Amino acid sequence: SQSLHCLITMNHNPDITGGAGEQVLDILENIPSDSERQSVSDAPNRTRFGGFRFRRPASFTIFRAHGMAASEARAAGDVSSLTFQKHGESSSRKGPHRQSAGEDSDEKQAAALMVKHSSDIYNISGSVEDEEIDPLSNDYVGIIANYFSVGLMIGGSTSLLYPVLIVQGGATSSLMTASYAVVMVFWSYKIFFGFLSDCFPILGYKRKPYIVIGWFFCASVLIVLAKEGNDVDPSHMVMMFATANAGYVMADVAADGFMVWVAHREPIEKRGKMQTLVYSMNKLGQIAINILILLGFSGPLMNCAGYEPDPRVPCTDSPQVIKRVEKHLLEASPTEWCYEMCHASTFDWDLSIPEFALSICFVIAASIPLYLRLKEDKVKAEPRGQFLHAFWKQLQRRAAWQVILYGMISHITFGVMNA
Repeated sequence: SQSLHCLITMNHNPDITGGAGEQVLDILENIPSDSERQSVSDAPNRTRFGGFRFRRPASFTIFRAHGMAASEARAAGDVSSLTFQKHGESSSRKGPHRQSAGEDSDEKQAAALMVKHSSDIYNISGSVEDEEIDPLSNDYVGIIANYFSVGLMIGGSTSLLYPVLIVQGGATSSLMTASYAVVMVFWSYKIFFGFLSDCFPILGYKRKPYIVIGWFFCASVLIVLAKEGNDVDPSHMVMMFATANAGYVMADVAADGFMVWVAHREPIEKRGKMQTLVYSMNKLGQIAINILILLGFSGPLMNCAGYEPDPRVPCTDSPQVIKRVEKHLLEASPTEWCYEMCHASTFDWDLSIPEFALSICFVIAASIPLYLRLKEDKVKAEPRGQFLHAFWKQLQRRAAWQVILYGMISHITFGVMNA
């Protein structure tokens, strides 16, 4: 029977391979799977899989740095290869790639240098013209500012629920849990905003317009909330925060696409720097807004039930409020207890809800010029049918649906709280 040889050159150094550039997909398709490796190494008598026998372990220098792979290959003086053969045959193929007739070696090596960038497994963008992008430059610093503002909104809209609903309003924990779910509901529709951004570009731009529109909408809702005053109904405040979050989720989805585009152009030694930077800014925004809530809402107006800063306004006689008033205040001053600070307050001043909303709105408004300066090339809209077909094909991949299934189950189980 005729032997079947599958020789895969794993080293991508053009000086060694003689300019034979392998495509990444071809390489990945021929790498043996874990089950194939296990069938070889489990027992000496288990050497057959699919009618072929593993003759020589592959040298996975493609996953190493280019300099290391090249030096090891030159020291060995040979090209690593992977050979599969019919059971019973024992031939292998080694040696450097042979030059084709009528083709100059220097020309082949020059061509290999040109395609090396696109054939490198680490290069996701696959374009020779792609250059490293500085995320802190004037053209892209708006992405960093976007994630800081996202952190402000995530931390501000959720952390404010506890002092307003539980401490000041005396609401139940079940209402607190339901309010949190309502505020964060639009995070479940990120895929819709992604489809909108990819398939319906505005004036040829897929990212920048949606970032600007999303933050402008969010800031507008916060201004409306500020006009409601400090006596805003808690349920109305929750709905206003949920509406504002719809705007910044739209901006966040568009910025995610921008962030991935920039990350694809990072060199191998700096790969992951962009993701680390943007999510660090996100957490920094959450820390900053939580410090503001800690300091601004630790006064008597938020922590003392029934507190009234204006002595001309009589104390309330509501039973629901009086039952939460400290007993020593009622005993010491039965008619003027509402003008005294309780032990639960740390400061004698408070930050009002309108001031809180306007402080976030100020940061958003200051960042909009940075979003307008984002550098983005005009593109054509993705064909909607082709986009949905590719999306469905991606969902059918085990690496995709298993992660989605885990996320769905973990959110259901980990999100169960005593209400």
